Amino acid sequence: MLQVARILPLFAFAAFSLRAASLDFVRDVQPVLSEKCYHCHGPDEAARKAKLRLDVRDEALKEREGVRAIVPGKLEESDLWVRINSKDSDEVMPPPKEGEPLTVREID
Repeated sequence: MLQVARILPLFAFAAFSLRAASLDFVRDVQPVLSEKCYHCHGPDEAARKAKLRLDVRDEALKEREGVRAIVPGKLEESDLWVRINSKDSDEVMPPPKEGEPLTVREID
């Protein structure tokens, strides 16, 4: 039984790695950002919230007031990840008043 406890996390990590390896930004991520995020965090400066622009890589990675929306390779340090998984209606993105929340598939 002890061996199974040691091996099981390796299988879970392998499954996660395979899923991440098959992820394609243009196919899997950009459509979600475009549909759910760009209206507040996209090219329209007049509509942009929190001075955060997610449609330009350098802007999405930039630190703002000690916070980074995206920290490459460090999911848990990425404010975007924290916010899309938040249960707090004042923190969660997209905000409940802005429309439909992200689905589990979109978050994945």
